[in-house]
Amino acid sequence: MNIRLIKPPSIRHNRLPRALIVAVAALAAAVFLGACGSSSTSSSSSSTAAKVNLNMPHVERAIELSILSQRHVHAKVVCPRVVPQEQGHNFTCIATVGKKTTPFAVTQQNNRGYVTYQAK
Repeated sequence: MNIRLIKPPSIRHNRLPRALIVAVAALAAAVFLGACGSSSTSSSSSSTAAKVNLNMPHVERAIELSILSQRHVHAKVVCPRVVPQEQGHNFTCIATVGKKTTPFAVTQQNNRGYVTYQAK
């Protein structure tokens, strides 16, 4: 009796959708992260170039999370609504815990939306 082993069908066709899902997820993450701190590719000397503003809800949330991790209290942080995304630009956000407020000095470290902050 001659037994012939039949090779099961290749499962490689299942890898394409998984790879596609991973690629779409990576693209979505890049778009999301780009929205958090994107930069304009045109030169700043162009008067017709659209100005990019900082993602202020992102900055407020970052300060709130820092306060929570360092002081173990929930704070509400309010920053100016519109801040142009420019290196060296400084502004102030206000953190409120109960009836106490604390100003935070925020400095933009680059033109891609990276900021640092510290309580005044």
